Amino acid sequence: MIYISQKRLHGLLQSILLTTLTSMVWAASLPADSDDIEDDIPPPKTGLLHRLLHPHQYREEHKHQPPKTPRVPVTIDVNNSALQKLITDHLPLITQQLIEDLDDEQLGFLAEEAPQQTQTMLETEGYFNAKVNLEKQRDGYLIHIDPGSRTQIENVNISLSGNVTADDDLTNYYKNAVDNWVLPVGDPFTQSNWSASKSSVLSAIVRKKYPLATISASRATIDPQKNLADLSLTVDSKQPIYFGDIQVSGNERYPVSIVTGMAGFGPGSPYDLDKLLDYQQALEQDSHYGNAVVSADFDHMVNDHVPVLVKVSEMRRQKLTFGLRYDTKNGPGFRGGYDHYNVFHKGFVGSTLLDTDRYETTFGFGLSQPRNSRGHYWTSNLNYTYSTVQHLESRALSSGIWKVRDRNGIDSRIGIEYITESSKIEDGPELGHSYATMLTASWKRQNIQTQLRPANGYYLEGKIGTTLGKLLASASMQRVTASGGYYYTPENKKYGTWVLRSQIGYVHTGDAVNVPSILMFRAGGAGSVRGYELDSIGIKSSHNSVLPNRTLAVASVEYQIPVYKDFALALFHDAGSVSKNFSDMQWRHGSGLGVRWFSPVAPFAFDIAYGHHDKKWRWSISLGTKF
Repeated sequence: MIYISQKRLHGLLQSILLTTLTSMVWAASLPADSDDIEDDIPPPKTGLLHRLLHPHQYREEHKHQPPKTPRVPVTIDVNNSALQKLITDHLPLITQQLIEDLDDEQLGFLAEEAPQQTQTMLETEGYFNAKVNLEKQRDGYLIHIDPGSRTQIENVNISLSGNVTADDDLTNYYKNAVDNWVLPVGDPFTQSNWSASKSSVLSAIVRKKYPLATISASRATIDPQKNLADLSLTVDSKQPIYFGDIQVSGNERYPVSIVTGMAGFGPGSPYDLDKLLDYQQALEQDSHYGNAVVSADFDHMVNDHVPVLVKVSEMRRQKLTFGLRYDTKNGPGFRGGYDHYNVFHKGFVGSTLLDTDRYETTFGFGLSQPRNSRGHYWTSNLNYTYSTVQHLESRALSSGIWKVRDRNGIDSRIGIEYITESSKIEDGPELGHSYATMLTASWKRQNIQTQLRPANGYYLEGKIGTTLGKLLASASMQRVTASGGYYYTPENKKYGTWVLRSQIGYVHTGDAVNVPSILMFRAGGAGSVRGYELDSIGIKSSHNSVLPNRTLAVASVEYQIPVYKDFALALFHDAGSVSKNFSDMQWRHGSGLGVRWFSPVAPFAFDIAYGHHDKKWRWSISLGTKF
C-alpha cells in the first residue's frame, strides 16, 4: 500500500469580492465643507479609463516576448496528449532551459532526476504503475513513458467533528460538504481534484458559523495492484463564532448610521461570510461611498464574538454634473444636475435636474433616504415637463413618493404618483386639462455583462398603476407597461451579436379624453421603430399633429457583425403599432442597416432605415444604450 497524507490545515477561509462599475460623466465637486480638501478625494475604482485613453502605452507594457526554446531538446514519448503536455510544461529538464543557460554538468544532473520527477508527476494524475525510461541521444534526450492503468476512486468517507455535530443544521452542513466534493467514486484519482475536494469541503463549513474549522485528518490510501483509492477526510468545526460590534473607519462627512444600517446582521448573529460579501457590495453601490472593505477581525475576538471592520472612502458632499449631447431623435441637448449627499445631516440625497433638447424640457427635484440593510429606502420627486413633439404641446407637473427595494440587481418599488397636464395642438385647439392620482408598482432587472459593449445578458422592466375610481383623477384608469431586451453573442465572437427587444403598454379606461397624454402611447424614432419620425405613430389629427392612444406594441431584431476592432455593421428590422385596442393594430415596419462604434465613452450608433408604410428613408444618430 502507498499512503499519501497532508499536513493539518490551519487558518481562516476569508474571501472578499470586490466589484467595480465605472461610469464616465463630466463632473465637478463643490467644496461645501472645510474638511473637503483635495487630498480627501477617494482613489479611482479602476484603471480602465487610463488604459482606454493610452492604448498604445498599455500595449507596449504588455508586449509578449518571443518564446524561448531549450538548447538541448527533450522528446516526451507517451501515447497520451494530456500527460505529454503535463511533463513538457513542468519537467525541470525542460523548464529550466527556458529560464537560464545551463552548462553540461547542470543538464546532466537534471537528466538524472528526470525519471523520478516524471514518475511523481504521473502519480499526481493517478498513474502509480507507470514505467519511465530516459534515453540519451546525440542531440538531446528521449523519455519513454508507459503510464499503465489509472487508479480509480473506490471509496470516499467524509466526517465532521467538533461543535457542528450538535448543531440543529447539521444535515445541511453534511449536504453542502458532499455537494462540494469533486472527486466521487468511480472517477480517476488526481492530486489536483483531491486538493480541491478538501478545500471545497472546508469551505462549506467555514462560510457559516464555523469560520475557525480546520482539516484534522486527511488520507488517500492507494492500492497499486488493484489501481484503487480510498479517500477519507475529517473536518473539525471548532466552536461556533458570532458577529460582534461593527467598527467603522474612514467615516467623516456622513452619519455612521448609514454604514451600520446597511448590514444584514447585528451583534450576536451567527458568522456568515455571504452576509459580509453582501454588506460590502451594498456599501460599494451606495452613492455616499467610493470604496468599501468589510472584514472579520479574528485577531480580536471576545468570547467567540468577532468584530466586523468596515473601512469606507467617502464621496464629496456635493456634486455638479453637466453634459452636451446630440442625436437626430431629439436634436442638440443639455443635461445638468446638482446632488447633495447629506441633506438634513441625515445622509439624505437631494438632487436637482435640468434636461432640455429640441422637443422637451424637464426641470425636477428629488429627495432619497439612505438604504437600509435590506436595500429599502424612500424616495420622492417633483418634475415639470414642457413638450412639443409632433405638434402636440403639453405642460405637465408630476410628483410621487415610493418605497424602493434595490438589491441583487433588482429595483422594485411601490408608491403613489400624481400627474396634472394641460395640452393643446400647436396653432390649433386646446385639448383641455387632465389629472390622475395613481397607486403604482414597478419591477426592473438588468443583467448585462457590460454597458460599454453589450454582448450577453438581458433586461426586464414592468410597471402597473391604477386610480381609485375618480378620486383625485379626471378619469378612472388602469395602466400597464412592460419592456425587455436580450443580447446573445456566441463564444466565438466573430459570429456577431443578436439583439432582441420589445415593449408593450395598455391603458384601460372608459374616458380616454380625460387621461393625461403622458400616460398614453406613441411610437417611432431611434429608440422605437426606426424609419419613422419620433412619436409619429399614433392618432393623426389636425395641423399635422399626432396624438397618443391607449395601446402600444413594439418589437425589434438586430444582428451586429464585427468588421474592425470596436466597429460593427448592424442589420435590423423593427415593427410597432399604436391603437385603441390590441385587436385593431395596424403594424408599421422599418428595416435598415447601421454602424456601431463601441467607443470608450458609450456605444455610438448611426442607422439608415426604410419606413415601409410611407416609403421613406430616414437616418438617425444616437449615443448610449438604453436599458
